[in-house]
Amino acid sequence: MNSAMNEPEADGTPEMGKQSIVLLESSEVLAMRHRLHELANVFTGVMIAGALLSQKLDVGSLRNYAIDICEGSERGGVLVRELRGQLLAACGELEAMREPGAIEAAQGEHGIL
Repeated sequence: MNSAMNEPEADGTPEMGKQSIVLLESSEVLAMRHRLHELANVFTGVMIAGALLSQKLDVGSLRNYAIDICEGSERGGVLVRELRGQLLAACGELEAMREPGAIEAAQGEHGIL
């Protein structure tokens, strides 16, 4: 994998607006897609468990923590979808994935159902 990283600003954070270039082999792209899929499954499980827990708790601080868990897992799921979309767009697959049944076919090919 080759990459060109952003130079950090004075405060140590990467400069915004500059793009990095990362070259990945097709097997690495498939591995990343699989990891993103698995991470989405983790967030889904946490979201479901948090929702069930919040339903069982009385109104109060513990219930608020369960709601925070749900909100955090939802945000994590959104980030995973954004990363997956960026990966697909970078590989030129995003448009192809919009065709009916294309996502299911690709997942089946790679054992990601």
